[in-house]
Amino acid sequence: MSKRNNPVGILDSGIGGFSVVRQVQRLLPEEDILYFGDGAHVPYGNHPEKTIVALSRYMFEFMEQRQVKVLLVGCNTISCVIEQCKDLVSCPVFNAVQAGVSGALAGGGDRVGVISTVFTHHCQTYPRQIQAQGSQELRVFSRGCPNLANLVEHNLGSGAGMSQVEAELRRELDELVKTEGVQCCVLGCTHYSLVSDQIQKLYPQLSLVDPAQEMARSLREYLKENDLSREDGRKGQVTIYTTGDVKEYALRAEQTGLERVEQIVAYPALEI
Repeated sequence: MSKRNNPVGILDSGIGGFSVVRQVQRLLPEEDILYFGDGAHVPYGNHPEKTIVALSRYMFEFMEQRQVKVLLVGCNTISCVIEQCKDLVSCPVFNAVQAGVSGALAGGGDRVGVISTVFTHHCQTYPRQIQAQGSQELRVFSRGCPNLANLVEHNLGSGAGMSQVEAELRRELDELVKTEGVQCCVLGCTHYSLVSDQIQKLYPQLSLVDPAQEMARSLREYLKENDLSREDGRKGQVTIYTTGDVKEYALRAEQTGLERVEQIVAYPALEI
């Protein structure tokens, strides 16, 4: 049976993956999207690895049950443990770290910054992969941000809340930009892509690598090469499941510019 009309799955620890949805809708407006945001446990980067793996496998099983044709893992933290999860799905899986590394190597420059959750930083996945695939002169500076994802999750679109986000961005990025002299920065958490405009305003000289854009481009190429593009001619719909607050997700979907959101459904959280 053809899977062309099956949805594209996108999962994330919270609303950060809306940045991936937005990019997929821009490049592939005909595709249906099934989204899972585990708002009850955001941010994943502050949990121990065993918990992250359990939460991730819960979402992977959800996607397999609904027969998505491709799965995009928007969460960089999950991407760091993906080898312990991807056996649960029968479809191809694209992940944020893979996309971010590709973007960093294509961006040029010999001083690359990475901002991410604490877990992603401690894993050192980005520095290892970028340096292994880049030139000997390439230097990578990684910084784990314990509070930034949570601030974005709950303050997006709020005047006072966004002031807190900008203050946190300065606290996390000033040293990378002004002391280490990084020329480009990988947004190593999808939440950060949602405030890329604020980052560019604070650091206009900084080139940003957004894994969400890279993932959408990779998805487009894969669907075309494998004849899996949706074929019924209508605009795709988005269905969102969340273990978090449905009303908050509806607001964030509107604020981030998601189109054709058909429904937002509460889903039980995994007990940890």
